[in-house]
Amino acid sequence: MNCPNCSFRNAPDARFCENCGQPLERSCPNCGQATSAGARFCRHCGFDLATSAASTTRVPRSGGLDALRKAAPAAMADKILADREQMEGERKRVTALFADIVGSTTLAEAMDPEDWRDIVTGAHQRVSQAVYRYEGTIAQLLGDGVLAFFGAPLAHEDDPERAVRAGLQLLDSIHEYAAELAPRGLPSFQMRIGINTGLVVVGNIGTDLHMEYLAIGDTVNLAARVQGAADPDTILLTENSYRLTSSLFDVEDRGLITVKGKAEPIHIYRVIGERKGAVRARGITGLSSPMVGRQRELSVLLRTLDDLKAGRGSTVAVVGEAGLGKSRLIAEWRQQALAQFPPDGLRWVEGRCLSYGASMAHHLSTEILRGLLGVSPEAAAAEVQAALEETLRRTVPDDYMEIYPYLAHLLGLPLKEEAAGRVQYLDGPALQSRYIAAYRRLLLALSHERPTVIVCEDIHWADPSSVELGRQILSIITEAPLVVVFASRPDQDSVGWKLLTAARDVAGGGATELHLTPLSDVDSQQLVRNLLEIEALPEDVRGLILEKAEGNPFFVEEVIRMLIDQGVIERKEDRWVLTRPMGAFEIPDTLQGVLAARIDRLPEEAKRALQVASVIGRKFPVRVLEEVLRRQAS
Repeated sequence: MNCPNCSFRNAPDARFCENCGQPLERSCPNCGQATSAGARFCRHCGFDLATSAASTTRVPRSGGLDALRKAAPAAMADKILADREQMEGERKRVTALFADIVGSTTLAEAMDPEDWRDIVTGAHQRVSQAVYRYEGTIAQLLGDGVLAFFGAPLAHEDDPERAVRAGLQLLDSIHEYAAELAPRGLPSFQMRIGINTGLVVVGNIGTDLHMEYLAIGDTVNLAARVQGAADPDTILLTENSYRLTSSLFDVEDRGLITVKGKAEPIHIYRVIGERKGAVRARGITGLSSPMVGRQRELSVLLRTLDDLKAGRGSTVAVVGEAGLGKSRLIAEWRQQALAQFPPDGLRWVEGRCLSYGASMAHHLSTEILRGLLGVSPEAAAAEVQAALEETLRRTVPDDYMEIYPYLAHLLGLPLKEEAAGRVQYLDGPALQSRYIAAYRRLLLALSHERPTVIVCEDIHWADPSSVELGRQILSIITEAPLVVVFASRPDQDSVGWKLLTAARDVAGGGATELHLTPLSDVDSQQLVRNLLEIEALPEDVRGLILEKAEGNPFFVEEVIRMLIDQGVIERKEDRWVLTRPMGAFEIPDTLQGVLAARIDRLPEEAKRALQVASVIGRKFPVRVLEEVLRRQAS
């Protein structure tokens, strides 16, 4: 690693600079923040660095595909190896990311071969770091280019989003790498990226993480062709990837281009950056419906407001599978809750966990804290610092210096003099303890100042640091008018589920749990009528929507969206009409990711049974499946 004092390049495991003797820093594998090489615990998140150091794998200087794969995080490698027996010949929808060095032939000709090999290896390492950060997989090295898959062998419901985020992180990393290379005679070192979503067939996975992939159609080829059309330091998306990520990123429509091997031009988009404040869009533009089928659950939530007005706190858990309407129910409750209080009489704060955020230490904690301070997630450090200082001086003036240094440090704000001295020599556990005490004191003061509701969305993806902090401060509900809401899928093995367990154990606190089930047929039909605003929808179309959605509101919307996108139904004047016969039904891309991720979490035997059942048909006697599985096993 390079010394921050003299820039001397030291061995990767060096604790002190071999040139000037200064202590070196390394990145914490849990939160990514810089910490001293000799530290036992990360001073930012409390991660046990001493234990993890022995198991950390470094990419050998020689590079190569196997070296990049062996650099995969241990937890991710375990997931891949656990699935290796299930992967033979499995069709998966993946997002392919192809990254290549711009002008590599010209650059290589001007350099010594060994020096160029080292430079390419460094670039490939940065590619792998970005890919593994979002649980993608390095599939192939093609010349100086790298092909990565998101969705195989590990499937997530947001793999296209992960691919774009990995691409953006990679470009940032390459910019820094180019600055490092400039003194070595490379004033311009750039990469370009192409991203496409489609089908592949996944081959066997060996114990060395070796993977073979066969592309169906031109999924990978098109990603490579699109990469070739990209300008240096840019990312291009195909139409398939753009449709699945358009609500999350700002893009520039680059129109149609002609690529080799495609008879028709393809539509491409250049990624500009992450859209500020964006969340994954649900629903269909131009169509809306009142909430359907959740009146009982809503009435239970509204009753918690009576306790809040009386100064009593509680916890609420809203549990349900993806798409059953947890967020919609909470949004309806929020609208009615704010209407019951005078203006500014209720503080409502929301934080959302990310599917790729488990390694982002205190991600949920800091997002909630920013909400309590009244600043947006995109607010600059100066704005956050001013809000923190004003809030503490208003609510806890006597304890200001007992709270400010630790919350400021938690938020990543710069500290000076006395404040810096209070955190400088704390190890990880001690720092986490101060975070908890400061957070608790501020939240207690804010809740007494004004009744407060805190909503934690998608806690099945919560980061461990935030979960531990939340468990430690949850007892505040017995001391102040505070309602803490957890929205989660029924994943009891997730770290976030510990928050639900802790809520049940808070003595003297009210704990409400709502478990959402699929909509009834009557409610599903009402939802379709509300969205399409007519009674005269062709019966076969209505039946198809209800059959495929099976009472899941999100599935209802996505099936309707697909039929509209395919031109099967169109709006003419004030009614929807069937414009052409329906062909073979395919699951919408937005649902394939949700279903694939859920299937991948199944135990091996259950997954195999599901694969066999899918071949037999939609409905069949159980004894047929049992017989087929018995014959396979014999």
